[in-house]
Amino acid sequence: MSRIIALFNQAGGVGKTSLVNQLGYMIACCKRLDVKTKKRSKKKGDYYQVLVVDMDPQASLTIFMGLDPYQLDKTIYHAILHDEPLPIHKGIYAQTQKEDGIPGVDLVPANLGLALAERELMSAMMSDFRLREALLPVQEHYDFILIDCPPSLGNLAYTSRAAWLLLLTTRS
Repeated sequence: MSRIIALFNQAGGVGKTSLVNQLGYMIACCKRLDVKTKKRSKKKGDYYQVLVVDMDPQASLTIFMGLDPYQLDKTIYHAILHDEPLPIHKGIYAQTQKEDGIPGVDLVPANLGLALAERELMSAMMSDFRLREALLPVQEHYDFILIDCPPSLGNLAYTSRAAWLLLLTTRS
């Protein structure tokens, strides 16, 4: 089951995006921890699987991860407002693999089109659950899902918070 971490702050420029970027990379470089023995796995390629989700229309995380947001056909916008599957870009940073195959970090990108979602979510049915529903099909594939929230406390941030809380309650 995934551990979901949503990073919030209503102010911009406080390091949320940099933290998601670096934290995602550092977690992906760690071998899995065996909960019984409390020791790191010795198996080749047994690293944590990490998904980072860019929920900020400025798309800074998407840019940090090496994608051009203006060249993307699908983003998180399509998943939360048009019920399409998450557009996951796999294995970013994989070029820094070690011999035993660090898989990199997977990314759900954003672009400026996500700014439209702020208004559209106001009238969308079940808007609080949109991100949760988009993440549910992939949740079992990741150990950690990190959500980079926008620098506001609007609908996108609220939807991210609701997804985190609702996914948290499904762990039982």
